[in-house]
Amino acid sequence: MSASEDKKNQKTSLSIDSVLGESGTLSELVTDYAARQSQIDMALEVHELIEAETTLLAEAGTGTGKTFAYLVPALLSGKKVIVSTATKTLQEQLVQKDLPILFKACNVSGRARLLKGRDNYVCPQRLEITETAEQHTKQDWKKLSEIRQWVDNKTKYGDRAELDTVPETDQIWRKVCARMEFCQSAECNSESGCFYPKVKQAASEAQVLVVNHHLFCADLALREQGFGEILPDADIYIFDEAHKLPDVAAQFLGFSISRGQLDELVRDIKQAQKLEAPETKKITDLASLMDEQIKLVNDSLGKWEQRWTWEQINNEKVFQVAIKRLMDNLTLVSDELKQVVERGKQLAAVHKRCQDFLAQFKDWLTSQSENKIRWIESSQGRFKFNLTPLSVAGPFRRQRDDIGGAWLFTSATLSVNNNFSYFAKRLGLDDSKTCNWPSPFDYQSQGMVYHPIGLPQPRDAEYIKVLLRAAWPLLKASKGCAFMLFTSHKAMQEANAILNSHWDGELLVQGDLPKLTLLQRFKLSDNAILLGTSSFWEGVDVKGDDLKLVIIDRIPFAPPDDPIVQAREAYLKEKGLNGFAHFQLPEAVIAMKQGAGRLIRDVGDSGVLMLCDPRLSSKGYGNTIRQSLPDFPWVYDAELAIKKLS
Repeated sequence: MSASEDKKNQKTSLSIDSVLGESGTLSELVTDYAARQSQIDMALEVHELIEAETTLLAEAGTGTGKTFAYLVPALLSGKKVIVSTATKTLQEQLVQKDLPILFKACNVSGRARLLKGRDNYVCPQRLEITETAEQHTKQDWKKLSEIRQWVDNKTKYGDRAELDTVPETDQIWRKVCARMEFCQSAECNSESGCFYPKVKQAASEAQVLVVNHHLFCADLALREQGFGEILPDADIYIFDEAHKLPDVAAQFLGFSISRGQLDELVRDIKQAQKLEAPETKKITDLASLMDEQIKLVNDSLGKWEQRWTWEQINNEKVFQVAIKRLMDNLTLVSDELKQVVERGKQLAAVHKRCQDFLAQFKDWLTSQSENKIRWIESSQGRFKFNLTPLSVAGPFRRQRDDIGGAWLFTSATLSVNNNFSYFAKRLGLDDSKTCNWPSPFDYQSQGMVYHPIGLPQPRDAEYIKVLLRAAWPLLKASKGCAFMLFTSHKAMQEANAILNSHWDGELLVQGDLPKLTLLQRFKLSDNAILLGTSSFWEGVDVKGDDLKLVIIDRIPFAPPDDPIVQAREAYLKEKGLNGFAHFQLPEAVIAMKQGAGRLIRDVGDSGVLMLCDPRLSSKGYGNTIRQSLPDFPWVYDAELAIKKLS
């Protein structure tokens, strides 16, 4: 190392240390602040990444303080930063809590902004159009009135998050939000009263722009297709909760068409015809026929919940007839709309959507790509056609190389047994540097894994009943204060039915109430047990004595009959790789690490992680999973676990 490089590194070390160190500026701004060496080490590594404009995969265990570790060097660099996260909770924490403190600590005068997808913002033009429609219920008119008062008197950016009374899934919000297919961008700007241009302008001027993975991947897909971009260019790209990124990218580099989207199109065609071309009754008649054809497609898929592969559905003659009739109908509607498209914005918008759906259906029915899987989810009242890429490595790597700059991917769960290759290959990041900072928590003293002996195999019909019998003494000892995490809704409901007859405290079950409401009630209740599936395995933070026991029913392997699982395994087999070792096991390890991470969230936490699946000790791959988990001592005697909880 040259003298000049040594001097530069020393200066940087002092700059980062002067913020994150024991007597740094953060110690003056944050009560009970404690410097963490792993956090400083990570910050120095991120600084080097920014200077070199390369790519880093960084796993940082719970309690490392990775958020400050990447934000401090990013802010000190003075460069434009985009931070992408998987959850709204982390987005709000960054913008409302972390970044305001860090701007002060780093003595930086820049601004941070949160940019969401267009659907989150109201469109004044669409609100006005919707208000002129006659066919609304009394409840819908009330919501429209609330939105109007909010737009005229309260909101600055038109963000639905400011409006508690109208859920984002509400049909009225869907009618008034700034969706892309309705945007007349040539006429819309901040001076015209449109909110989204204001938001985008503020985003382009911010030093730190916070987005979610969905918006980033929507931008990536547009760039890949050569249709422009949503996000401004930046110098530094940071992906927190990065383990979720490959699956989100697959959604946007493919597509899906749901019954809900098609039903909405029918309603919007009828409204557009009534408002902008009332004399063209044929359009409404064709839309009504489309409604019937949509139902026939759903009926052809049967009543039961099912996932269909292309090979299965291609042999269903009734389905093939139904989908052809729907596409013929879509073509007729599109042709009729084309003749009146100049009559109004709504007619133009529904015409474009008809064309888009036709193109996607044709792509879905004729795709020959080896990298894309065609599959359908269906049940009695819904269906969704999906075209999903098996690998996003090519497009993701291509866009990273084209955009340039420094790229950081970080999470508490990126590696499998300290190996990052699975995550790296999924995004085409094989050339990246990797670093791992273990959690500073003392897992040996703060917790333990209780692994009961003698449980049947998870496929056994009595498995959940026997599992609960083994868990009962621990649940009593902890007086609830427990998460029970399941790999399926069926297992969760079976456990709920059994516990309902025996547990004296409160049972909180995923799906009965919104997630945040369940968590609030869990923290406030005595003797509460929370039963959850995948959405409670990660992104849930309960500290202290409110959570003492986490029970995981089985290793979270994906269902073997899932179309994506089957296609991925076949895809890997063609490349000479083992589908279980190179896909199923790494996915299960990452999910298991997330679930196990719910137990210890702070230095004062203590508790027991009960891992029930006997395959953890009876199968060879169980050792790979065990070595990837936090360094808890393992015990096999229930009395030791009860003692830890008492």
